[in-house]
Amino acid sequence: MFDIGFWEFSLIAIVALVVVGPEKLPELTRTVGKLMGRARRTMRELKYELERDAEFEEVNRLREEFSKKHLDDIKKTLDEPIDVDDETPRIDADDKPSKQETTASN
Repeated sequence: MFDIGFWEFSLIAIVALVVVGPEKLPELTRTVGKLMGRARRTMRELKYELERDAEFEEVNRLREEFSKKHLDDIKKTLDEPIDVDDETPRIDADDKPSKQETTASN
């Protein structure tokens, strides 16, 4: 995360020891450790949320693209004329086909 080498870390530790004192240094390091942990956790959660939002945007884009394409296909299909063969016997819901019509169709 930070580009701190051994000598930089040693210098920071010595300055903290002089400024804070040896009796409060363990408490300070614990507090700094907790704060660093919280910062890392927050960054990890933020990264996760951003990735999830990006995935949702991608899924929504694909869904819209898919829907638009298929709606256009459906509209084209509905706009095409339907060829009806006049020789096909029409059967109403109340009518039953005669024996001649059923044997001719088989």
